[in-house]
Amino acid sequence: MASKLVRRAHETLVKNRADALALVQDLGVDETRKILKDSVADLKKRIDQRVKAGTGESFTLTQLRTTLVQVQEVMKDLVVGMRDNILDVGGHAAEHAAEHTVEYLVNADKAFRGVAVQPLALNEATMLEEASQGVNASILRRLASSGEPLEDADDEEHPAKMGILERYGVDTIAVFERELQRGLITRKSWAQMSRDITEKSPFLQGAPAYWADRIVRTEAMGAYNRAGWESIREADEQLGDMAKILSATFDERTAADSYAVHGQIRRPEEAFESWFGFYQHPPNRPNDREIVVPHRISWPIPPYLAWRDAKDIMLAWRREGRKGLPPERPEMTTIDLQLFGKEEAPKLREKAED
Repeated sequence: MASKLVRRAHETLVKNRADALALVQDLGVDETRKILKDSVADLKKRIDQRVKAGTGESFTLTQLRTTLVQVQEVMKDLVVGMRDNILDVGGHAAEHAAEHTVEYLVNADKAFRGVAVQPLALNEATMLEEASQGVNASILRRLASSGEPLEDADDEEHPAKMGILERYGVDTIAVFERELQRGLITRKSWAQMSRDITEKSPFLQGAPAYWADRIVRTEAMGAYNRAGWESIREADEQLGDMAKILSATFDERTAADSYAVHGQIRRPEEAFESWFGFYQHPPNRPNDREIVVPHRISWPIPPYLAWRDAKDIMLAWRREGRKGLPPERPEMTTIDLQLFGKEEAPKLREKAED
């Protein structure tokens, strides 16, 4: 078990470093250091608050400390005067320098299983960076903008939602994005992030609490799903047979439109379709809890991704108090289902290029 934990701790630090490399290449060293420095200050503040409260060692306190250690380890390569160091230090040297950190993470994980070997959400935080993502940095920014179709998911230019600008303004949206970035990296709960953005917005301070909750949940899901989508696209460059499949969460809050799209299959660059329009990855509306499952065409489709029956859609439709019939189910797959589960599935990306 100890050797397995050591390996997982090493893998965590290696992934953190790789994601930091990508962040530096997108944003530059100075901006990356600022994001990480803000995260360190936030973590130290929360650790001090818990220590002063005298609650003793706990899963949450240990998680805060191990997250701080990981962020500080990433920052070692970003010290002032070593602008190119993060691009030059070899992986073996970096791992050797992190031995004490690995030992700390392993000991923490022994005390609280699963607390120490989760990589930092650096890649997800990048999805909320306006400097690299432009108007796609957040759902709010996209709604407040207008212009070119989004990632080929829209049929035509989309108009700005002026109400977004009236409520928050572009500057406040940028503040929201930074707070959410810090929240993702420092593993804050959605409730904590909701409080953070409320403090930054007089409008949210006077609005019902669910307004801030909806922003955080939608933006966090957007960041995670966009990062996942980017990974699927990268994998397809290597494998050539990647697909993306929508998966909904089913409980008493699941809406009829989620029943309708569950299991929808697309190639990485193709847009999903819902009753609300086209989108490359969830969310396609506020509070949307769907995720994208990466899937190779050479694999069989698992039962949990099977399409839901029309009666399930209708039951959810009625539960929502809607009358009449629900809209027609969108096209569910652009890939022939007979291709899935074949040992030698065709590399469709190369086939299309030929």
